[in-house]
Amino acid sequence: MAVTTKAEQKTIAGLIRKIVEYTTAMRIELERKRNVQSDPTNIVRIAELACYMTLCGMENAHKFLAFKNAFTFNYKNKNFITAAHFARQVVDLESTGIFATKPEIVAQYKKYFQACKQLGTNALKLKFDPEDSVQVKDIMGNGYLCAGSLTQLEDNRTNMTVKCPLDGSIFEKAAYNGKLCDTC
Repeated sequence: MAVTTKAEQKTIAGLIRKIVEYTTAMRIELERKRNVQSDPTNIVRIAELACYMTLCGMENAHKFLAFKNAFTFNYKNKNFITAAHFARQVVDLESTGIFATKPEIVAQYKKYFQACKQLGTNALKLKFDPEDSVQVKDIMGNGYLCAGSLTQLEDNRTNMTVKCPLDGSIFEKAAYNGKLCDTC
């Protein structure tokens, strides 16, 4: 694609960023579904993937679906602290107007939030901290997730990572150095 102005370049970069976020979200969802089919007893990995998908920069209506999925899975598996986080995220979407035709959804998730807060425990130990995730704007931009293994990076500053020059996806250097970007 040929661009002739800085404005066009900025627009294209924004489109690439959005494509990367959606591609990553779909890769996470496909991996989650593969895990559900191949090893349904690995509920920790399935829950982590549901949580990671919520961090992708998507449109609000799609974010709602990711929050709902993560909430439901965590609630059913007695991860009430994490489920409360996702119920709160749904409630926070009220200001975007996506529930204008269905205000009962917000009321329902407010009740879920209160119930989960009262229960206040997590049955599963996930590599996902709801408190950290509030600070995260997107997965790739901060190196939260290895785009190859779809696992959490502990700290991008101390881990040896490589970054795709086109889309910005971050990979663990030891396992992915010299390989093609899975996102591209």
